[in-house]
Amino acid sequence: MAAPLIVVSRLEKTYLTRAGSRIRALADVTLEVADGEFVTVVGPSGCGKTTLLRILGGLLPASSGTVELLGRRVTGPGRKVGMVFQDPVLLPWRTVLDNVMVPVIVLRLDRQLYRRRALELLALVGLTGFENRYPHELSGGMRQRVSLARALVHDPALLLMDEPFGALDAMTREAMNLELQRIWRESGKTVLFITHSIPEAVFLGDRVVVMSPRPARVVDMVTVDLPRPRDLDVMGSDSFGVYTRKIRQMLGPKGWLE
Repeated sequence: MAAPLIVVSRLEKTYLTRAGSRIRALADVTLEVADGEFVTVVGPSGCGKTTLLRILGGLLPASSGTVELLGRRVTGPGRKVGMVFQDPVLLPWRTVLDNVMVPVIVLRLDRQLYRRRALELLALVGLTGFENRYPHELSGGMRQRVSLARALVHDPALLLMDEPFGALDAMTREAMNLELQRIWRESGKTVLFITHSIPEAVFLGDRVVVMSPRPARVVDMVTVDLPRPRDLDVMGSDSFGVYTRKIRQMLGPKGWLE
């Protein structure tokens, strides 16, 4: 395995509610993600997966423990991280290209240089010819492709994805899984991907991080030894079934949704 790109050590997160009580969301979470690796995270609904992702992205402070990206402690949002959420959150008054360019504007990067990169990324995600369309003219899957291109435009080292395909229909979701695998292989990015779907986690991941109910702990890390690139037929294989059953047994009957 390559050297760690991100190192999470004994991470804890406790929220204080308005009523004054404390909710422990994360407990002693420790993991490493190697450069170029695709790691998926599954766990029961509400266990703290999104909290973990937001801390890794610098959007939330940890209560204790550390997160290091490229050897530097994460203390807030930074240019080295790109994020994709379930809702693409596109600006309706901006074209596809202009939406992709938003991080370039926020980070005050060279617009001419990064406009070329934005166009290259739109080609990579299969949206050549849609540069001047508006979000309302796109399907759900296409809007999520725009969101992915936007997350990559400033060339982050780490891509964090929080159930990005959860709102899509089954066929579109499968198509997006294939596309994401291709984009990951072509871009060489490191990806941490949260999902409720065990099959999706196995299909996409080099490793699957299995989380416990809240407060979330790492129950196990399952290495997925399936050849790449993977096509949808692999989901019907005996090997694929072994992985999904193993993870489902860890989560128990209340922990899985699909």
